[in-house]
Amino acid sequence: MGSRISRRRFLTVAGGVATAIPLGSVGDATGEQLGSQEHAATPSNHPDRIVDMHIHFDEKNSNFISDLVTLAQRINLTACLLTPYPHRVQVAEAAKQYPTQIVPFGFVDLDASDVLSQVKDFHALGYRGLGELEFVKKPYVDASYLPVYELANQYGWVLLFHTGIVLRRSVDQPENVASYRMRAFHLEEIARRFPKLTVIGAHCGNPEYEWAAEVARWNPNVFFDLSGSTLTKMSARLEEFKKLFWWSGQGEWKTATPANDESAFIKLVFGSDAGLDGIEHVVSQYRSLFKSCDVPPSTQQMIMGGTLAGILRL
Repeated sequence: MGSRISRRRFLTVAGGVATAIPLGSVGDATGEQLGSQEHAATPSNHPDRIVDMHIHFDEKNSNFISDLVTLAQRINLTACLLTPYPHRVQVAEAAKQYPTQIVPFGFVDLDASDVLSQVKDFHALGYRGLGELEFVKKPYVDASYLPVYELANQYGWVLLFHTGIVLRRSVDQPENVASYRMRAFHLEEIARRFPKLTVIGAHCGNPEYEWAAEVARWNPNVFFDLSGSTLTKMSARLEEFKKLFWWSGQGEWKTATPANDESAFIKLVFGSDAGLDGIEHVVSQYRSLFKSCDVPPSTQQMIMGGTLAGILRL
């Protein structure tokens, strides 16, 4: 798709319109399959590192890579950089130059006629997954999309899906877009059919948070981020997330988790979906959630980076 702006920035401009976990085999930095095994999803050697699952490459900023690296070095950030196909080589080279700051992810249109070819090209360049998959013309579980998931499953990739309500890119032109095609419960089928994938839902299914939480609870290879408008609209009632992520300490009601963490909130990962100038604000919003919901410090560390560091073998 063309040049992107973050959803937060779009809404501003538009004035409001709008110990071990069996996650299967996870590819290494070159995308090669490592074989089926359990892997420890524990914090990296930099326990305060933030791993952001949701940063879009800014095609309008010619200095984006250097700006990102400067920010990442300042706040100890690793960016999972969601990259449009035309920029795949540029980002692949940047990831080799700055492996601590950039992990490359490929953006594809699932409805494109050459989508499988694009996926193979991303893999050949060492990409670690796909995202943000969105604006689909059919529900995520449509049979026409399964070859993409099967290929990603062979690579042991991470797939980031948009879930829930989605902005309008145009208000005066027809769009073949509908949020129901991207509902959080579709990720359950994908995760079960392709167990070598790590499936991450952006926006925690907004507004269907309960579906998102329950799908994550029963599927060890499913996680969600809280990017988007959720932490803003619920800022005065963040404690309500305790009712959604309710199974903390109740082992019989959950599956395996990173580091065997007993908190239900372990099913969250950090994602900003913001411009570079907005990432630190999203960090503060996550911190407010942790405080309101009494999330244990060890779980906070996993959410902010440890879980993704383990999955991606950073």
